[in-house]
Amino acid sequence: MSTNVSPRPRQRRRGAASIVTLFAALLLAGCASSNLAGDSAGEVPAVAEPADAAPEALPADTDGLLVLPPDQRMVVHSASMSLLVEDVDEAAAEVKEWVRRAGGYVASETANAASGRNPQVRLSLRVPVDSYEEALNAFAALGTRQSLERSVTDVTEEVADVDSRVASAEKSVARLQELLDEADTISDILEIEEQISSRQAELEAMQARQRVLADQTSYATVDVELRLPSSAVPVDDGDSPGFVGGLAAGWRALLTVVDVVVVVIGWLLPFTVVAAAAAVPVVWLRRRRSRRKEDTAAGTGTDTPVTHEPSAAQEQDPAAPGQDRD
Repeated sequence: MSTNVSPRPRQRRRGAASIVTLFAALLLAGCASSNLAGDSAGEVPAVAEPADAAPEALPADTDGLLVLPPDQRMVVHSASMSLLVEDVDEAAAEVKEWVRRAGGYVASETANAASGRNPQVRLSLRVPVDSYEEALNAFAALGTRQSLERSVTDVTEEVADVDSRVASAEKSVARLQELLDEADTISDILEIEEQISSRQAELEAMQARQRVLADQTSYATVDVELRLPSSAVPVDDGDSPGFVGGLAAGWRALLTVVDVVVVVIGWLLPFTVVAAAAAVPVVWLRRRRSRRKEDTAAGTGTDTPVTHEPSAAQEQDPAAPGQDRD
């Protein structure tokens, strides 16, 4: 009786081999596409579209750099301004309210209102790019502008590179997902999953950088310093001449001395308590010894008769009372 061998095992092996071959070819194609995206001068990756509109094709010069008009390039704006205002707190409130209405936010705030110094407020503001110039004019109108520094950083090439890498990584992950669905053996599945994890980590890192660049190009950074004019700086009462200033300085000095005395007493009090506790037994022993000596001296004085010796005058005068005559 003849037996027929089923061709399914051989077909499965052929199918697995074809999947592995296809997987290797796709990996090589992905690497080649990423190299072409970074090295090719004829094909330039697409730039993220600005708020208004972006051109469909991005021309490049002979060095591979993007050739775009200034209004279509991706730039980062930053400025630093110093103002003299009549009221620091009121001006700071107006600046923050203006930024809030414009759709921005306050990144950081530092206030210095120490006595005897010029009160100052430093604000780091994030203003939408469309309101950047308007913000500088609005802040300058709050007082007298002392200084202004502006800078622009072109990040068009970096934005284009990051966008290209993100698009390439997304396509690579999608191709690996398709291969994972077609894989039959455990080894192929594990290898594809490892490749997916690696590509996914790279994709997330580039997406994070893409978000940072988008925030930098969407919002301008404006640092504002607000302070009073020199004529409006409050004078400390301790430096003012006259009776009132001297009285105030003397009162503060008295309070300082009292504080020092209180601190010294508080510092010495624990030592005083310990010393007193140690001195009490010593004083008690000394008093007890002195009492014993007094009692001993009193007892010896009652038992011993007292003898009177004749004085020199009595020795010379034989008739002096108290002497017997021969």
